[in-house]
Amino acid sequence: MSIPPTRRILLTLFTSKSCSLCVNAKDVIKHVQKRIPFDFEQKDIKVPENLSWFEKYKYDIPVLHLNDQFILKHRVEQDELEKILRKFKETGIVDQKN
Repeated sequence: MSIPPTRRILLTLFTSKSCSLCVNAKDVIKHVQKRIPFDFEQKDIKVPENLSWFEKYKYDIPVLHLNDQFILKHRVEQDELEKILRKFKETGIVDQKN
């Protein structure tokens, strides 16, 4: 039996200070992170250095990327996020929703 390769997981949450859905998304992400280890970063789309992300996601935040690939937007549900992360860990495939 071979051991599957370790896959680095980096979740990036595109957010802003005025986003109420983003608060919920952060809570879900932190809860999932206790069960499935991954690196996590946030990008505030309203700061000047993230202008390109603002143009892309201004009507969609929260938006979540897995290793620079889009996976979720609007609502981040715990079961759905865990399913996406487990599939990626097992197969290396990034499953996109929404």
